[in-house]
Amino acid sequence: MFGQIATFGQTKEDTLSFTVGEFRAGYGKSMLGNGLKEKFIEGNFSSSGGWLASVAIYHKFKKISYLNFGIKYKSLAAEAARNDIGQEMFFNYWGAAATIKYFPFDKTARKGFYLQGDYFFVTQFTQKYRNRTTLEYNHQFAIGSGLVVGAGYDIPFQNRKSILTIGLEFQSDNRTGEVTGIGKKTFESSSYGIMAGIKF
Repeated sequence: MFGQIATFGQTKEDTLSFTVGEFRAGYGKSMLGNGLKEKFIEGNFSSSGGWLASVAIYHKFKKISYLNFGIKYKSLAAEAARNDIGQEMFFNYWGAAATIKYFPFDKTARKGFYLQGDYFFVTQFTQKYRNRTTLEYNHQFAIGSGLVVGAGYDIPFQNRKSILTIGLEFQSDNRTGEVTGIGKKTFESSSYGIMAGIKF
């Protein structure tokens, strides 16, 4: 662990304080809501999913048991959703969040089952439309906020210097963007993912 203030061998668990970095990667799938699903359904596009990755820093405060508090950056790089008339749509996003992990069975908040909650105070959604036949191209942005709930399990390696972390999460977002010929419009979307990585 980097930034460790107290050793893991201390007898008083409530004096434990540490900071850890986390990197996770996995697969995520988008589910489109109002403002996005209409064109998706009309064009009979295939589903959209792709690589999901996050980087975070968590801190365990000395006098707060069971909890880690942190900040996070997460992004989804989706494969193209396609239909049978040469159209493609890409649905990608990134976001910055405040995050918390609760370890109900571990006072030191460093191993075992956890519940996770994130508030994305900024998240940008990118919609790209491409028609290979007519060579049409459209690139559109929308910015807003989002919420994440998740659960997982942290498994310390034997050397106790790093931890394997695995988890499932669901994200719901609400963003606003400018649409050519329409003006400001709200876009709703959600996604779910499975991720694994390392805490160090």
